[in-house]
Amino acid sequence: MRRSKSFSILVSLSFAVIASGLHAQAQELQINGTINNDFQVQSPDSTVQSFTTVQGTDLMAKLEAARSKAHSSSSPFWSAYAFDVRSGVAVDPAIHEFNGSINTIGETSVFVGTTANGLPVETRNLAIFLLRDPATNQITRMEVFNLERKREYSGYPVYWLGRANNEESLNYLRALAAAAPLDRLSERAVLGIALHDDQRVGGMLKNFITTSQNLRIRSTATYWLGQVGGEEAFLAGLVRDEAEDKKIRRQAAHSIGDSKDRGALNTLQNLYETVKDLEVKRSVVSAAGNLNEDPAAFTFLLGISKNDPDSESRRVAVRQLGRFKRDDAADEIIKVYKSDVNLDVRRSALRALADTKSPRAQPLLLDIARNDTNSELRRSAIRVLGERGESAIDDLIKLYDNEQSAEVRKTTLSSLAEIKNNRVEDKLFEVAKVDASMDLRRSAIRLLGDRVTKRSFDFLAATAQSTDANAEVQVQAVRAISQRRVEESVPILIKIARTHPNQLVRRQAIRSLGESGDPRAVDFFREVLSK
Repeated sequence: MRRSKSFSILVSLSFAVIASGLHAQAQELQINGTINNDFQVQSPDSTVQSFTTVQGTDLMAKLEAARSKAHSSSSPFWSAYAFDVRSGVAVDPAIHEFNGSINTIGETSVFVGTTANGLPVETRNLAIFLLRDPATNQITRMEVFNLERKREYSGYPVYWLGRANNEESLNYLRALAAAAPLDRLSERAVLGIALHDDQRVGGMLKNFITTSQNLRIRSTATYWLGQVGGEEAFLAGLVRDEAEDKKIRRQAAHSIGDSKDRGALNTLQNLYETVKDLEVKRSVVSAAGNLNEDPAAFTFLLGISKNDPDSESRRVAVRQLGRFKRDDAADEIIKVYKSDVNLDVRRSALRALADTKSPRAQPLLLDIARNDTNSELRRSAIRVLGERGESAIDDLIKLYDNEQSAEVRKTTLSSLAEIKNNRVEDKLFEVAKVDASMDLRRSAIRLLGDRVTKRSFDFLAATAQSTDANAEVQVQAVRAISQRRVEESVPILIKIARTHPNQLVRRQAIRSLGESGDPRAVDFFREVLSK
């Protein structure tokens, strides 16, 4: 249930109730699947037409013109300009299926990878947005926005400066990064530089890395230097430098893999052999997974996953093997699973099996789920089976029906519930109604509460109000109902609290109402207390 306030409820048998009121600084995710994308899209021309255009001979003159126009207002205002965007990256693109990495900084999400059709994602209509305080003219925030996205821009006016040439834009952003008193503003300025299509970008990023005292700027610049490419030797020098900050060394290793330069694998192999620090060395191993279109990278990682004396390095290596699109990937991963005695390595092998697109993966996972002597690993296999989606439904249902262990069956139910399909819902209904285990019935009802369909809500409501259902099951159904939106849950909870013949069920409904913070619940408590 979505709660607007915090309420605490004390319930007695007499219904006496009291109610009272990629980086350390950026999230980088490896994505292979569907992106939930709710942004509205429009043409960049339509976006620009909604702004106030200012004139000037160059970028600095236009920035001053924007300040003059906004001078009479007490509201913060944006100054915005377009620039030449380099290929191979996209900011908040209008895509639904994506393979690659997403690096999120503030409101800016930068995609590096390909669409479902294997084409590089790109956005060409980007702009630098600078939010200023009208009293001091100081920049308080910077963003890189896709002009093809509809935005409210926080309700502040936008003054449009047109397109800046590379030299003036890069010089301006470089000065901003060097002078900015706020880490986040500095970081955004470095991001803005990295997104420019200009041969000077690499040199600017290296200068930040070697001269800046700000670790946030250095880390951001190291990341983007890998995206720009062609800087293996410089990055490898950072990885080898034992006097360098360890975070920078690890980021440099990842950036070599991100670069996908022709010599990247040879560089990583050399670093693996020579770097002594284990944390940095593991980053080198992980970086090789980014070269997942290179057969030699697969061989390199497979050797590490089988032979490295450090179990964590083996775990990292086998996890990366699932990223390679090879027919033999699943068979090689299962060999590592069977030969390694370390539980963490074996769990990572199961995750890698789930990642690989090989049709061999599912029967191998199912065999482990059924027959492995380690119950924890059986449950891990079941969980990753569910991640394979609808293709695993039949196998999971059969596994549940034939399994004797209550814990394994509970894991199987949870894994099934991750799949959005009516057949899964039907199985949860069945377990909730008739399973011999009361604990599993409660689990099924709880999982139904997590689903947003009308079918599941109707089932929960009917179960909670049934006159012949088990009281424990009904109480669990009330708890599950309380997790739904208040528009759905509060009316049925009030009805149960008023009329249910079982006192335990009524008390649970009252407790849930008290936690809802909904005005209708408060009115109900006033009514009860006035009697």
